[in-house]
Amino acid sequence: MSNASAVSDPDASSQPKAYLVQERDAEIIAGNGSRLWLLADASDCCGALGANRLRLEAGAAGAKPHYHARSSEAFYVLDGVLRMVVDGEAVSVERGGLVVIPPGVVHSFGAGPDAVADVLVTLTPGVDRFDYFRLLPKILRGEADPRALDEAPQRYDVHFVDA
Repeated sequence: MSNASAVSDPDASSQPKAYLVQERDAEIIAGNGSRLWLLADASDCCGALGANRLRLEAGAAGAKPHYHARSSEAFYVLDGVLRMVVDGEAVSVERGGLVVIPPGVVHSFGAGPDAVADVLVTLTPGVDRFDYFRLLPKILRGEADPRALDEAPQRYDVHFVDA
């Protein structure tokens, strides 16, 4: 559970609160060659955005081809190289590079065979997706029914497509 907190002016109780989470307090989900820091869910940020940090070791897969119908997704590469396919075009995004994927654009991503990909990922407007990220490893380990993802397109705005 995160020790994140809202930061606000005590005299402005009706205004939205700023949100702060330190890396040490973020929930981490470890996968096969990956670490995902759950930084901010939409409900933490008045629906404005969701934010995660994803570190993929060299050769690790990230996400299969999918799109988001309601949100734009941005990938800022903190270190290494993120390999992506965006609307059918292969691209490599190097350290310091940014890619913004508009709603409806099919994309996939992972780390190349020779470099890590350490990426800050934001989704705006936000969608509460932390439960989705928690569910995926459980399905892969056989601890949850894959049919639990049947609600993913509507609930989490993740629409998978054939490669």
